[in-house]
Amino acid sequence: MNRVFLVLALSFAALPARTEGLEATLSDWGTVGLLQTPTARGLPDGTVTAGLTALGGLHRHLFAGAQLLPSLEVTLRDSTYPSWHGLSEPGVDAKLRLLREGPWWPALAVGGRDVTGSGLDLPGKGRFAGEYLVASRRWWDVDLSLGIGWGGLGDHGHVRNPLRFLGGRFKRDRDPADASSRGPEAWFTGDRAALFGGVEWHTPLDGLSVKLEYSADSFRAQQQDDPNFRPGLPLNAGLAYRPWNWLELGAGIEQGSRAMLRLAARFDPREDGNTAPRTPPPTVGARPAALDAALPAPDIAALARLHRLPARTALVDGDRAALWLDPAGAGTAPLAREVGRAARLLADGAPPEVEWLTIVTGAAGLDGTAVTLSRRAVEQAAGKRGSPEEIWRTAQVERSAGPPPGWPARLALTVTPTLEASLFEQSAPLVQRTYGDTVLTAEPLRGLVLSGGLRVNVSHNLHLLDTNAIPAADPVRSDLPRYADRIAAVERLYAAWLATPSESWSTRLSVGHFEEMFGGGSAEALYRPLTARWAFGLDLNRVWKHPPDDVLRLAPESGRNTGHASLYWEGPGAATTGVLRLGRYLGGDWGGTVEGMRAFDGGIRLSAQVTWTEGPEGEQSRYGGRLEQGIALTVPFGPGGSWPPDGRLATAVRTLGRDAGQRLRQPLPLYDASVAAGYGRLAGSWPRLME
Repeated sequence: MNRVFLVLALSFAALPARTEGLEATLSDWGTVGLLQTPTARGLPDGTVTAGLTALGGLHRHLFAGAQLLPSLEVTLRDSTYPSWHGLSEPGVDAKLRLLREGPWWPALAVGGRDVTGSGLDLPGKGRFAGEYLVASRRWWDVDLSLGIGWGGLGDHGHVRNPLRFLGGRFKRDRDPADASSRGPEAWFTGDRAALFGGVEWHTPLDGLSVKLEYSADSFRAQQQDDPNFRPGLPLNAGLAYRPWNWLELGAGIEQGSRAMLRLAARFDPREDGNTAPRTPPPTVGARPAALDAALPAPDIAALARLHRLPARTALVDGDRAALWLDPAGAGTAPLAREVGRAARLLADGAPPEVEWLTIVTGAAGLDGTAVTLSRRAVEQAAGKRGSPEEIWRTAQVERSAGPPPGWPARLALTVTPTLEASLFEQSAPLVQRTYGDTVLTAEPLRGLVLSGGLRVNVSHNLHLLDTNAIPAADPVRSDLPRYADRIAAVERLYAAWLATPSESWSTRLSVGHFEEMFGGGSAEALYRPLTARWAFGLDLNRVWKHPPDDVLRLAPESGRNTGHASLYWEGPGAATTGVLRLGRYLGGDWGGTVEGMRAFDGGIRLSAQVTWTEGPEGEQSRYGGRLEQGIALTVPFGPGGSWPPDGRLATAVRTLGRDAGQRLRQPLPLYDASVAAGYGRLAGSWPRLME
């Protein structure tokens, strides 16, 4: 076997590779890989997966994952196994690509299973925990992988731990029966490590690949549970097949005797999220020869709405024409494309003396950007005699174009069917809740938002939550089953005032029922320079809890203070945002949240977050631990016809019914309201100005 690994290692450096046209497949664990072992590959950026793997009578892996960044994959998993305790094993698996494959070197990635190590301290709790370093290299239709594993990925112990020089814990035995074998303190520890590897051949049949691997997992924890357990051979073979883009099937024989079956669904926002028909852009004709042939400002705004632009009002003043777009933070189209279409409407209908076209983007009454374009440059680009790059050279971008000439009231109805699931329970592999929200939002004045929502609960099995084992004396959210038992309830009922006291500052004051469980008063301020890729926010809230049997009343004895300081950092184009929050949570516990948010064309949003706190006193923190974590996906849909509501499908895999690390679910956060209309989205999508 060592000779085989030596040949593979030499092959990695001996020959140039050809890597085009092959897409990675999933492993038994729901992560990208072979069968039991990982590879250095990743899925297309933003891809979300969910599925189930069954391995004989040994394991059942229920998983949901996402390629959060081109180099970062995160999978949430709950695994069941034969056990005297009858418990499942939740885990968070992650992989970070360190090096992209090149002509003379392989792709390289580092990762781990059960990287957080949260949950109850029980014998065998760390049975799946393990870390790895893996390299992958392709030759035409063949993909080879070779790696070294620690913990559960290195049970065979081929080699001594190469990190022994770092200290004593890297020399001691890593026993899965010991709770210290999992979590950040156990990463890459243990006296022994092991090699693993394999090959995947992408066959001429489209979507079908064949896998063969050597796994270094000796199932040590299972042997401790049952002395008669036999792990079998360390060789596994299987198939992966994608009959459609959204479905992946897997089958194999593992350890020489156990049959494996896998079923997984995949959603790629760049392919599956752009199914709406593209409407043609407005045409730009010759300038009107006389003033009476031009359109008045109210007609320009009405014409823009007919072209499906979120126009609120327009202004014609001397040599300048302006149009205000306010998509209310939806961001369903590339911002520059909406700006370009609005500019073409102005260029086609404005009076002949107008030379400058200003498009103001914003949301909820807050201006995001005001971009002023040369009318002549827009006319030339519309006639294929110019380009967005040439228009950018003469464009002027500011925060605001001044007060608009009136602000018509707006009424919006949003319907959001939602499925929430938890893969973090010790007592059940899957806990779910399904409901639908109908929200009516009114903006009678610029900056004033009034909103009310009704929640209809469809189904749930929240009685299986671990937090029900020992009810909390003063619960934060561990009494969630009592709220879900109601057929219908008020989901929100609040008023908010948004303002811009200076060019870089925006503020929000809110009062009312903010969410299903809490209401009160909230204040928020956001500092965001126009062209900066960062922002800083602060929110402070005084809230009370709704009794589950009377959601219009606030229990006076349940008052609590919560708030956070938030630092936002945007990637190029503001399509990716990282957030760090520090502050006080609803249970009175202090801690921090790390969050990542992605935005794709069509208004698709993908986010993930993890929160760690010290754990609230008097509330539930033993069962479920002090970690709050999850992945969420929102996909807008258009009901079509004459039905007016805006629709959004929402799904999330997160911890449910916890008391530790719980933030107030503020329905109108300033950053979310402003990012879709900000400078980053405008500059990042500028090449699409003339689409």
